[in-house]
Amino acid sequence: MHPGGLITDWSARRSRPGWENKTAELDSVEYRDWREKVRQASDIVRIVGDRIPLRRRGKDYIALCPFHEEQTPSFHVDSAKQLFYCFGCQSGGDVFRFIEKFERKSFGEAVRFLGEQAGIPMPAGGNHDRRRQCFQICHEAETAFRRSLSLTEAEPARKYLIETRRLKPATVERFGLGWSAPGAILKGISPSRRKEYEAFGLLKQAEGGMREFFRNRIMIPIRLESGASVAFGGRSLPGAGSGPKYLNSPEHPFFRKKEILFGLDQALSAIEKRRRVLVVEGYFDVMALSEAGVEAVVAPLGTSLSQTHLIQLSRVAEEVIVVFDGDQAGQNAIARLADRFIMDSRLPVKAFSLPSGRDPDEWIRDVGPEAFMEAMERAVPLPDFVAGLFDARVGQTDAAGRSSLLESFCDLAKRIPDPDLLDHFLSRGASIFKLNKDLLAQGLFREESLVTKGNTVQKVRETASNRGLMERNIVLELARLWTDGLQPHPSSLLTPGDFGFLSSGTLVSFVQKLWETAGQGSDLARDLVLKEPLLAEFWMQFPLDSETRPQRLEDLVFRVSRLSKRVRISAVPG
Repeated sequence: MHPGGLITDWSARRSRPGWENKTAELDSVEYRDWREKVRQASDIVRIVGDRIPLRRRGKDYIALCPFHEEQTPSFHVDSAKQLFYCFGCQSGGDVFRFIEKFERKSFGEAVRFLGEQAGIPMPAGGNHDRRRQCFQICHEAETAFRRSLSLTEAEPARKYLIETRRLKPATVERFGLGWSAPGAILKGISPSRRKEYEAFGLLKQAEGGMREFFRNRIMIPIRLESGASVAFGGRSLPGAGSGPKYLNSPEHPFFRKKEILFGLDQALSAIEKRRRVLVVEGYFDVMALSEAGVEAVVAPLGTSLSQTHLIQLSRVAEEVIVVFDGDQAGQNAIARLADRFIMDSRLPVKAFSLPSGRDPDEWIRDVGPEAFMEAMERAVPLPDFVAGLFDARVGQTDAAGRSSLLESFCDLAKRIPDPDLLDHFLSRGASIFKLNKDLLAQGLFREESLVTKGNTVQKVRETASNRGLMERNIVLELARLWTDGLQPHPSSLLTPGDFGFLSSGTLVSFVQKLWETAGQGSDLARDLVLKEPLLAEFWMQFPLDSETRPQRLEDLVFRVSRLSKRVRISAVPG
């Protein structure tokens, strides 16, 4: 299978964070037809060749990859399949994906850009107009908030930003900070437009009529990668009384917190240059670090870093470094992050923590950017960081607490699909808990917990190997995606040959039979699963979730391609 076939237009785009929001206007039949016309008119060889020098090799074209530094060409363009793929950095996709990456555009922007070049105008109306309206209203609101920051009554807000937060006026201007003075919105618009502002979370219904959602708060625009504002964060002043310290705009069709990272519009160039990104917890952490010269920095919007965020960052970075406050809240955030990402090897995640009670914007002002960068360079891979937390706690607890820690450790370990990462994590666990590593591995994936007696751990019963469990889970996920009746279908992204890494003859046979059902409906494939004891036992344990399907499908393709590549490399005579 051609490597580029692992990343088709649907898998690359529908798993992109915010795809549904940024391109909701493309959901109708009319827009899908328009998009396909644009694709057919945009020959990938011509589009890529206009931007980088291509050299013909057989049926394909090769070049030095524009997305990473290299001396030998590993970037391939397949003219027949209209796909590109880089063997060095694993970037790949269709002509839309190339324009997304090369021109730094969203998917919708890339399609519109190529449509304009091809002289195929986008159909008017629909959600596209609604999206444009969102941008316009948020721009108007941002302008009103920034103007309000200069008012006499906004003096406490200016003092907070300049004296307490010690931000430079240029930083305040660059991030578009403002002040939600009472009446800033209502006084500036006609009554006929109030419903529009309500739709995007700037006004709300209250007793006596419409009122402003944000009042007497420092206003922070929340922007897309393109720089367009779609929402706001509001920070109350110290001593302001009741109400939350931070208040975000309500979510709407073009703003979902789990899909947007604060500061990405400002940090994008630095991230692409350094190929790594620092993730912090808050708005002001981002602004303080950016001001101090740590430019490749972003923050989630008051939530934990999500899987969607990680996918988003993987488009532009090769490494994520997460910094945590040293207090208990920071430790809890570490636990949440580990629970979500320790099992994903798509993008290396490292971590480091600050002294207890300190947050990044305070600490960098005290120690300076050089000391902060030195601490960042000492960040360790997330599994090692988490293992270090267990190591620090295990000596401070009694037997019952030790048992609880061991159970938590195993809960994390059993969700790690990568055999090498799991082996390393178990080695750390064996050292921390003074256990035999093989015994720990054998008892890890059972329904029963490990039975602890002092410093010994007894195996409850024989289990499958770690490798076998990983293979079973991959095939189980394949079967779930195969039978859910949704598109794109796994058979359009993978072939049976991609599963050459499977060591179980039963699973190999199942995969082959699964492909034989292609095009014959989901029921036949589902019957195959239920007749296979190795899979049927676990079939009903995990509910289907159509919302996460694009992400799950991309994860499956990523894992299969990586394991398949290992097999091909090991098969090459040395």
